[in-house]
Amino acid sequence: MQEEFTVLRVKYYRRSGYDIHSSVYIASNCNIKGKVSIGEGSSLAHNCVLSGGNEGIEIRKNVMIAPNVVIIAFSHGIENNGIPMSKQNNSESKVVIEDDVWIAANCTIGNGVTIGTGSIIAANSFVNKDVEPFSIMGGVPAKLIRKR
Repeated sequence: MQEEFTVLRVKYYRRSGYDIHSSVYIASNCNIKGKVSIGEGSSLAHNCVLSGGNEGIEIRKNVMIAPNVVIIAFSHGIENNGIPMSKQNNSESKVVIEDDVWIAANCTIGNGVTIGTGSIIAANSFVNKDVEPFSIMGGVPAKLIRKR
């Protein structure tokens, strides 16, 4: 039954104009907005939020994204102290997650970040800088634990 529902979710997002490969797995309670593409063999577990804005989120092939992961391609403006932050323009930058990446549960990936091929992001991490290929990163903010 679960497989049946993920097929329906993928069809829904594809019909809505998202570039999502037909083999992608999308679990329940995922929220996808803005410009987002998801490549072959990738999966989103329960309660993920992908907000691509205008710049977008590109998730390539065979990426595993665990429950409660948030990926955001924008940040609120904070430059002008004379204007409430909620009224300032957002700062947007594309997020790229390359092939064969595993993002563990409860992570947040900030705008403008590229996560290199074969990398692992440890649970409960906040990634705000690019990640080199085959790196294991963890923490807030995420730091290199070791190379694979």
